[in-house]
Amino acid sequence: MQFGIALPHFSRLATREAVLTLGREAEALGYESLWTTDHVLMAADQPEPYGTILEAAMTLGYVAAITERIRLGTSVIVLPQREPVLLAKQAATLDVLSNGRLILGVGAGWNEREFGFLGANFHNRGRRLDEYIQALRTLWSEPDPRIEGQYVHVADVSFRPRPVQRGGPPIWLGGGSRAALRRAATLCDGWHATGTTVEEFAAGMQTIRALANERQVVGSVRLPTAVGRKLPEQRTARGLTQAQLSGSREEIVDRIQAYAAAGASEMVLYFGAHDLETNLAEMRRFAEEVSARV
Repeated sequence: MQFGIALPHFSRLATREAVLTLGREAEALGYESLWTTDHVLMAADQPEPYGTILEAAMTLGYVAAITERIRLGTSVIVLPQREPVLLAKQAATLDVLSNGRLILGVGAGWNEREFGFLGANFHNRGRRLDEYIQALRTLWSEPDPRIEGQYVHVADVSFRPRPVQRGGPPIWLGGGSRAALRRAATLCDGWHATGTTVEEFAAGMQTIRALANERQVVGSVRLPTAVGRKLPEQRTARGLTQAQLSGSREEIVDRIQAYAAAGASEMVLYFGAHDLETNLAEMRRFAEEVSARV
């Protein structure tokens, strides 16, 4: 199992100091990856936790400059509310400047009001997500990219430099709906679930394998995490209860092994403290007491 860290680059920790300190410390502790969360514009009555947030791709660009080894991921970019050619260029740039360390997590999104603020259509987001994923791959890999889709039209252009990773960064799909699992299986390189129970994750991976036609699809899960204590019940921004990775070291190791048996090869940990020192302490404790022993 490989372990990554979800950067708390929002709310009280949306600061240069927090990103700099946590990014460097995660690499020094041997974590495999660092991940940012994507929101651009939240409604005034939705101030927490994403009303104050550093932009996901820009934050990874900063982290790329202060690290050397650790992989960089988005958990996840809401692709249908962004302009796909611009995102393709941003991702290619990040991959070049990080020397091939980017994983692009994408999803359909859930916040209809945010779509509206950004001038994006919420109701056809699934169809556009399918087309946008294919457009990214075309722009990253074709010497003379031409796209004549329903939503993307590109011809007679130069898209350079291409990403360092051949064919472009791996694309991981967030979400747990049947449509999301189908996209992960047929269009993407990985499934990036959030707050998903072991049972739900196992069922999702089984569905993906059945649809993937022998393609290898990485299984990844992001979970609120605490070592040595039980976390209170947590809910997503949409009010859904989240599975957690908390309790004693033995309980956490058992849960990690259960996720591995269900098909996960990467876990992204979110420690969730509102202050920098507590986040650092939680990262260090997990590295010393759990990841070194799994």
